[in-house]
Amino acid sequence: MALPYFTQMTLGTLQLTVEASKTTSIRYLETQFGDGYRARRVDGINPLMERWAISTPVMPIDKLVTLEAEIETLATGHFSWQAPDDTAAKNWVLDPIEWQRSYASPDLGSVSFSLSRYYV
Repeated sequence: MALPYFTQMTLGTLQLTVEASKTTSIRYLETQFGDGYRARRVDGINPLMERWAISTPVMPIDKLVTLEAEIETLATGHFSWQAPDDTAAKNWVLDPIEWQRSYASPDLGSVSFSLSRYYV
């Protein structure tokens, strides 16, 4: 069985499967007035909220364990990663700080987790 990813994957070199998805929203404030009028405006200087639901390709368990160790070491920290649709790397955090391991066979697996954009 040929594996799509042989070298060690890191958080900075994440590869995604087709199950991965991105959600984008804008944080805003809204005020409702008595006559039914609503006023809305963006909240803060970085109102763009980006989230990724990451699912990695299947990889050998030893490489998966190494990637999980990097995730565990990162904990509450942030890292730089260039998403497939971005022109430059951005900062990301695990949100929530948890991940799931899935097995394709006893020797192969993948990991899934969520990322949120982090503004420094």
